[in-house]
Amino acid sequence: MTPPTEISTSGAKRAMHKEWRMPEPTRSKTIQYLIGADKDGSFPKAITDPGHGGKFDKEGNVLPFPGNTFICHIDQSSQFYKALCAFQDALRNSVFAEHYTFLPKPSFHMTIFCGVSGVPLGEDGWPEGMDRASSLDDITSTFSERFASQTNRSGFGMVASGISLPGTVTMRAASDADRSKLSDARHRLQKLTGLYRSDIDTYEFHISLGYLKRWFDQTTIDEAYATAEQLFATHLKDSGVQLFGTLELCAFETMHHFKPVIEG
Repeated sequence: MTPPTEISTSGAKRAMHKEWRMPEPTRSKTIQYLIGADKDGSFPKAITDPGHGGKFDKEGNVLPFPGNTFICHIDQSSQFYKALCAFQDALRNSVFAEHYTFLPKPSFHMTIFCGVSGVPLGEDGWPEGMDRASSLDDITSTFSERFASQTNRSGFGMVASGISLPGTVTMRAASDADRSKLSDARHRLQKLTGLYRSDIDTYEFHISLGYLKRWFDQTTIDEAYATAEQLFATHLKDSGVQLFGTLELCAFETMHHFKPVIEG
């Protein structure tokens, strides 16, 4: 694969025959988010001072944010992984890189169902029937025992469908059968964990390459978002169906590393 460069040079030439643009009105709403138009805070939600519950500090340094989750890691021997790396590298080499904190490539994954996480632990929900005094290790151990008893863990076919944020690649099921498998997996994991969330049927599958660490301003946002759209067209638009065959229960201390506890 051609080494990534700034989109204003050879990247633009490679993308001349490929286009992708987020449809309206979603694109305009996303741009409003990226400039912080509807937010009270000076920084995106994931960005805080140390000890205030964020995933990264205001300089983009990773912070403690422990938890567990059910994910599929990206196969590092696949062309799709290489394409994701090229997309991230090109974004990192763009003039807009200062707005992101980038994730280590080996951490690339697609979340199937979010577990318990946060500082304090469980700020995004607590498992029904589990004592509030339970530690993260206690919860992960319980999830592991229940997950090990599951027998229906067949894989999924997915397609890269676009971007939701400049550093976030959206994924959709490759077929109706895959969509049913994903829905079934999420509902089974909901029951297994006792975590009941309102997005059980609407969750948008995605792969995060980085987090937004500061808002854009109105003068640069259109160019920045168009750059990310063009990079998606260049590197991922025609990547085809990707098979995710191993569902993992993982534990993590930060957003930089997800350690498998048990694989399905």
